[in-house]
Amino acid sequence: MSRFTRIAPRLSAILLGLSVAAAVGAAPAKLGVYQGAGCTGVQRMPQFANWLGRAPDVVLEFISWEVLAKGGTWAVNCWKKAGYESVVFSMPMLPGGKRATLADGAAGRFDDLFRRYGAELVQHGYADSVIRIGWEFNFNWYPWAASRDPQSWVAYWRRIVSVLRSVPGQNFKFDWCPAAGGSFKVESVYPGDDVVDIVGMDFYNVPVDRQALTPEQRWESRMNMKYGLQWHRDFAAQHGKRLSYPEWGTGKRKDGTGGGDDPYFIERMAQWIAGNDVAYHDYWDYTAKDFNAKLSDNHQPNAAAAFRRNFSGAGERRSRPQPPVLEPRGRAN
Repeated sequence: MSRFTRIAPRLSAILLGLSVAAAVGAAPAKLGVYQGAGCTGVQRMPQFANWLGRAPDVVLEFISWEVLAKGGTWAVNCWKKAGYESVVFSMPMLPGGKRATLADGAAGRFDDLFRRYGAELVQHGYADSVIRIGWEFNFNWYPWAASRDPQSWVAYWRRIVSVLRSVPGQNFKFDWCPAAGGSFKVESVYPGDDVVDIVGMDFYNVPVDRQALTPEQRWESRMNMKYGLQWHRDFAAQHGKRLSYPEWGTGKRKDGTGGGDDPYFIERMAQWIAGNDVAYHDYWDYTAKDFNAKLSDNHQPNAAAAFRRNFSGAGERRSRPQPPVLEPRGRAN
């Protein structure tokens, strides 16, 4: 065991404590959830609120390219009719396939689509919404992957923000949101402090290190990896921006990999959120095809209990006191 291996857990705990101190006085993070899109999410929300013991402060929504192109307001109408006033809208940058490029967007091909949808949001009472443009751009699973044309990606982001800000009555906030990890140089496509309000990160409990076998090791590896939690906090601080976690969760992939029923991950995320300047976070309480992180059906009872303990109406750290620091119980040699 190296000297660094022996001191790493203690150093991590010290840094976490410092992050708590730095965040004293910040507004508590808004608790959010994803239960499904539009009316599906609305229908599932009462069950989630009953399970948790409180309603969420914010909900996560995804706008499909087809809805954006047609100017449809199905999802907006669903949330509005149900009385949900705070919605984070995930807005795509391109359609699927090879129908368009980032350069097309940067040249203004889709300006009218974004302008029209921004006006719909204002008209329906969502002028103050957070808009998460082109999320998880640092990986290649979406057509707007920044690696395909980094220069155009930045120009396109700036153009979308400019178009949306031109909508009368808007007060949108824009969330620049990579996914944790990966090898793409995320900093290279930061579009500028003038067009970013929040620095987000999607953060799931999946393995990144084959030697990280225990919950403690898995947490340490994801916190300290390139483009992990430590990087996220430091980068946002350098730019004077609040943090967000628009998607986070623990569970399993279809191939069986993933942290699964991991209360340690939930506890550490709760501490991290409470101890840093986080604007909002959305737990992925949803059975997706590629990852099942759902807690409210209690198929992950230990993680579910930890989530309720930390985020229910009775137990949530809404006044942001200093949380206890959990020392990892050791690392592999």
